[in-house]
Amino acid sequence: MNENYLNYLTKMIADVYNISIKKIIPSKRGFFGETWCLQTDNKDYFIKIDYWEYHKEAYRKSLQIIEFMINQGISFIPRIIKTKSSDLSFCFNEGIAAIFDFVDGENTEEYPITRLFEHLVHIYKLDTNGIEIEKESFDMKILNKLKKLKDDVQLPQKLIDELHKKDELLLKYSEQLLFYSNICKNDMENFHITHGDAGGNCIINENNFYIIDWDSLKLAPIERDAWFFMCDDKQLNDINDVLFNNNVDYKLNSDRLCYYCYYSFFYYLTEYLQSVLLSQNEEQKQSITNSLIEYLNTCWIF
Repeated sequence: MNENYLNYLTKMIADVYNISIKKIIPSKRGFFGETWCLQTDNKDYFIKIDYWEYHKEAYRKSLQIIEFMINQGISFIPRIIKTKSSDLSFCFNEGIAAIFDFVDGENTEEYPITRLFEHLVHIYKLDTNGIEIEKESFDMKILNKLKKLKDDVQLPQKLIDELHKKDELLLKYSEQLLFYSNICKNDMENFHITHGDAGGNCIINENNFYIIDWDSLKLAPIERDAWFFMCDDKQLNDINDVLFNNNVDYKLNSDRLCYYCYYSFFYYLTEYLQSVLLSQNEEQKQSITNSLIEYLNTCWIF
């Protein structure tokens, strides 16, 4: 990033927050957005700027739910720093930007699964009546989205070719998604605020455990956070034990776990495709294309 851009960002932060930045350091956390560590004389902050047109509104709305959770006593997610006019975000260079307390530590997946869900369970127990949040519908819209993206003539040819090679598998997985979608639609109870990828967004600093990157939160069943661990019966049993020990009267449902497994395959696929199509930087476009081809050939779902 060039010096003029960082100087402009520094000036905007001073104007909007009255925070005097001494140094800006890259901080790669999360798939969406541009992220930086902001250093001042007194403390460090974290800023995330989302430029992806199709994701900006979801990012902005997620900040309201993060603020709600913090106000309900949730202390293991980074606090949002409000602007001088008490806004949760500001517009920067056609993107949506928000500043958080900087959480120092290691972004890792090496921790007992019980530790993750002993934190998440406090969020599951929150009363969500009256808050504006996207709700799970178990629909199949993701497949319509995928078809539209696959048919876009602006996709790189090598990516088009790779997608065609997977047509038979994509059809098979879409049929599986439909099967579990029809089952799950019969039960629209036991919904909670869910992260969607909490397991890969944990930062540990000595005894402190934080869950970051809440951009894709949704009112949904707990399986949305638990499906990642569905290949390990012990981990699923451990999650059920955490729920039981914390007075959450619910046991993980295998049909819902399967729905989220197949849904997530298509969700990540469409996210990659949208990112390729919207990227204005040729080097970035090439990097995402290569990552997507790798995903199509080494994805967990196989």
